[in-house]
Amino acid sequence: MKNGTLYVVATPIGNAGDMGARARRILSEADLVAAEDTRITQKLLTILEIRNKTVSNHKFNEKSQADYLLSELEKGKNIALVSDAGTPCISDPGGIIVKAALERGINVVGISGASAIVTALSVCGFCFDSFAFFGFLPRSAKELKNSIEGARKSGAGVSVFFESPKRIKKSLEVFVNIAPGAELCLCNDLTKKFERIYRGTPQAVLEELRTNPSAEKGEYTLVARLGAEPVLEPESALPEPVLPELVLVSHIVKSGATVKDAVKALAEKHKGSFTKKQFYTASLKLRSMFSGEDSV
Repeated sequence: MKNGTLYVVATPIGNAGDMGARARRILSEADLVAAEDTRITQKLLTILEIRNKTVSNHKFNEKSQADYLLSELEKGKNIALVSDAGTPCISDPGGIIVKAALERGINVVGISGASAIVTALSVCGFCFDSFAFFGFLPRSAKELKNSIEGARKSGAGVSVFFESPKRIKKSLEVFVNIAPGAELCLCNDLTKKFERIYRGTPQAVLEELRTNPSAEKGEYTLVARLGAEPVLEPESALPEPVLPELVLVSHIVKSGATVKDAVKALAEKHKGSFTKKQFYTASLKLRSMFSGEDSV
């Protein structure tokens, strides 16, 4: 018996009017629709006036469901794989069944359509030759800092991230602290009711976001041009520089040595960090300060 085909079908990211004719036909003709959330997919099918059987294929049952879907495909049935919105396998379930189907020699066909990533890139206004997608931003500030640093070092023209409406403000605060010079295009609720696009530095975007009473409605897609600027820790976390004057005073107070002896001893002790000339200059500066003179 000839195997069926697994169709990876992109669905609208919000506006049902974005559904392509080919995707519509596949959803209608497939023997089975494997959906991330059958309730959400059923609403879409109803809008499209499609009646078809749906089964769940979400991140919690994807491994166990793969055996069932493979058996149906090997019986010659065609399956349409969909996520709640956009393209399956892109920060959504689907990768496991696609990989398993290919390993069994089953034909896998992509049905192109909406993608929040590409939609955000198309309206960001940045000129770029390459981009990198990093999925959802990490929850902790430390992991987020590492993610931003990794994106900056990737060499991609722009970087794309997903973020939830509940965490977007805290994530932007981290951008403000460690990548204040970044250029952002923050897209919210694309193609849907609360659609809004914010542009500017992390601080400017955060301030505008805080004034929007609907900021916690709808998912976010962030396009960032990080450039070559180093990602720094917040200023308060940076260590204070050690001055030769401080080292000199500390040694004199603790040992009771003369200035001349202190300069000689410290030059030997801190060889490689400070020179004898630096300690001598520091001693003249201290003498000037304590005597009230304006210059050394």
